[in-house]
Amino acid sequence: MNNILVISCHADTGFRSHRLCLDNNGDYYGYLDNFVGVHAVMNAYFSGEIDYPDIRIELTYGEETDMEGAYQVMETLDRDDTVIVVDVTGAVTDSDITIEKCSDLDMKKFIIKALQGLSYDLYEGCPDPVADEDECDVYRKKLRKVCFLGIPCTGGDYNSEMVTAKRKSVDAATNALIQLVKTFSERGQT
Repeated sequence: MNNILVISCHADTGFRSHRLCLDNNGDYYGYLDNFVGVHAVMNAYFSGEIDYPDIRIELTYGEETDMEGAYQVMETLDRDDTVIVVDVTGAVTDSDITIEKCSDLDMKKFIIKALQGLSYDLYEGCPDPVADEDECDVYRKKLRKVCFLGIPCTGGDYNSEMVTAKRKSVDAATNALIQLVKTFSERGQT
């Protein structure tokens, strides 16, 4: 069986209502966790550039409570599959995106090859001061090739208040996903 790449992104939020606007710089300001991640994933999907049989996009639920959606997805995966979790991050960075929880050597090599020329920080652990638990922790129970693609948010706790994400970070996340898919499909696996 051929291995697959799963882009996993939770589509639930911890907010009762949502507000979003563009600030004076054209960046996103609002309740972003994790609608901005879904936006980046859907931009990649609707680009038409990730239509490969070995790629799956999973918009999950339950991240804000029990990670049930990620557990359901995990049950469908083989131990040699690859998962990239897309979500917001509070990591302080000057880069457009972060790659977090990337401790597997093969996964690091794959990320470095796929993201050549993009502005990102690569971490083995989780530099996010807001939250350090996410779907990666679920998938790691079965898989070793897992990492977190973070869209940096500033201005507070993205779980409880309005924050800002730069438009160029969302665009970079979309571009990174497209590059990761193409690199994965060229290699057949990571």
